[in-house]
Amino acid sequence: MPDSKGTVTSACADENTAALEVTWHGTFTGPMAGPQGEIAPTGKQQTSRAALTFKFEGNAIKESHQYFDSMSLMQQLGILEAPTTV
Repeated sequence: MPDSKGTVTSACADENTAALEVTWHGTFTGPMAGPQGEIAPTGKQQTSRAALTFKFEGNAIKESHQYFDSMSLMQQLGILEAPTTV
């Protein structure tokens, strides 16, 4: 998603750790690697919320993690159908 843009909506930190909440926006215009191979672009836009954590050692990032709802992302991109409700 070459037009992908993240906006930090919340942040907190202590001496060695930082956590961010980010809202990502982008358009699926290029192929994406998936667990079963390459996924063709759909041209659809998505908005996803994510949480990122960082652990620091001195001035360097020692560890980082990003968590997001991949099912919602895939539904917005038209790769998965949204579940039907009964």
